[in-house]
Amino acid sequence: MDRFSWIVISAVGLLLVAAVGFATLGPSQGTTAEEVYLEQDTPEGVVHDAFIAFLRRDTERMKGYFSKRVQDTFDRDQRWPNLDYYPDTNSRRMRIESVDQPSENRATVTVAIDNYSPGGIFNQGNVWTNRQLLTLVKEESGWKIDSENFYFY
Repeated sequence: MDRFSWIVISAVGLLLVAAVGFATLGPSQGTTAEEVYLEQDTPEGVVHDAFIAFLRRDTERMKGYFSKRVQDTFDRDQRWPNLDYYPDTNSRRMRIESVDQPSENRATVTVAIDNYSPGGIFNQGNVWTNRQLLTLVKEESGWKIDSENFYFY
C-alpha cells in the first residue's frame, strides 16, 4: 500500500476509536425514562424517589418526600424551586454513598450528584460531583427528608 492509503486508514481508525469512546463514556440520553421509583419506606428509598421526582419534574410528588417541618417552612417562605430553572435533568445522576441510622427515627444519607456538561474535544464533556449529607426523620407516614437544602442543585 502507498503512504496515502495508510494515512486514510489511520484517520478512519482514530475516528472509530473516538466514536467508541464517546459512546461508552459520553452522556447517557434518556436515563430519566429508565429510572423507576423504588417505593420503599427506607431512608435510601425516599432519597432515591425524591430525586426521581425531581428528574421527572413532578413537584407535587417531590414535596411529599420532605418532612412536615420542611414543607411548612418552604411553603411559608415560598422556597420550593422552580423546576423549569433546570433545563436538562437528563444530565444528572445520583449515587447513594452511605446510610447511617443511629436511631429508630433518624437517619443520614450521603449522596453524590454527578452533573454532566457537554463540550470538550469530541464532545466528551465534563462531569462534576456535588456531595451532600441529608438528614431524614421518621414521621407517621414514613421516612421523610428533613434537610432544607435541595440536594439536586
